[in-house]
Amino acid sequence: MAESTSAAPAAAQVRPPYLPRVLTWSVIFLIYTLIAILLTNYRYLDDLSRQRTGTFAIRALEEITGVYSVFVLLPLILRAADAYLFPRRSWPGVILWHLSAAIVFSAAHTLLMSLSRQLISPLISLGPYDYGIMRYRYPMEFSNDLIGFTSIIGLYYLFQRFRLAHAQQLAASELREKLVQAQLENLRLQLQPHFLFNTLNTISSLMYEDVRAADAMLTQLSELLRLTLRVSRTHEIRLAEEMEIAGVYLELMKRRYENKLRVRYAVEPGLKDALVPQLILQPLLENSLRHGMKPGDIGMDVSIAAYRENGSLIVKVSDTGVGLGTQDSSAVFGRGVGLSNIRDRLARLYGAGQEFHIENRPAGGAEVTVRVPYRPANANAGAPTTPAVPSLS
Repeated sequence: MAESTSAAPAAAQVRPPYLPRVLTWSVIFLIYTLIAILLTNYRYLDDLSRQRTGTFAIRALEEITGVYSVFVLLPLILRAADAYLFPRRSWPGVILWHLSAAIVFSAAHTLLMSLSRQLISPLISLGPYDYGIMRYRYPMEFSNDLIGFTSIIGLYYLFQRFRLAHAQQLAASELREKLVQAQLENLRLQLQPHFLFNTLNTISSLMYEDVRAADAMLTQLSELLRLTLRVSRTHEIRLAEEMEIAGVYLELMKRRYENKLRVRYAVEPGLKDALVPQLILQPLLENSLRHGMKPGDIGMDVSIAAYRENGSLIVKVSDTGVGLGTQDSSAVFGRGVGLSNIRDRLARLYGAGQEFHIENRPAGGAEVTVRVPYRPANANAGAPTTPAVPSLS
């Protein structure tokens, strides 16, 4: 209502949002003007219903001066409300303050009405205005003023409480969003060392068997790190960038497994700009290679598929390896950092708008399916990724 700052309770550190002074008082002035018009219309029609004519000017004078006198005193009323409503006080204290403030308001309101009517009445050719004997007028007006004053105070109190509750909700929402962002950042930073250490272990195991191959893998690893660092400040990247990182990683692994690893891609055209979580494919591929590769020289096929379905982007990584066997799919998330990291990141980024599950393929091997909302990167240019903020209830 007004920009007066209320003293919030000690437990509440969030203050109501600031409202522009000019806009606030302009709206209040229009409201009081409408009230003056309605009251003038009521009084004049009442006169006409009693066959009293020619009273419009005097009724307009009385109602307009009465309403605008309250408007003039309104800043003082709101300051009084701030002084005794919002600090911690006992109910008897609040009632005493309220009655004292109402008496002062009524006296000032009655005096302003008397002076303004006596001043304006001759100027609009109504002659001297008779307001009666003032020692009776003050207590007479107090009954109406007490009702009006209490109504203003009550509305102001409810409005300030509503603003404070809204500000607290916004602050809580911002806090939850910052918490989720921090959790996402922690998960992202957790994944990159995990990926690096596993890749270096792979190179280390090859170094004693084939130095040239190990050297080539180090070159490819540097390229892979360059790609991941290029997008390291974002939680989502274009599918084309994610596929590029996955492609370099698979080329790296092909040197490790030689002819035992065969890769296929099935990406629907037009999806290169679709947004996906950063480094989501590499852990899935790593999981297939570490846990799905069959012993001996049989080898394994790994395929990456991506397509749109009902407003969602579906990404699948499947293999022809050993599969899950009789193991429950939920137990798979306990082996290593990669899969559990993806599960947690998806939940924090998209909430209920995502799916992530792993299962055996009918033809053998395992298949991981990720579903996220389809959003092209060009529709989010310049806008930071906003995670789905879960409720804390």
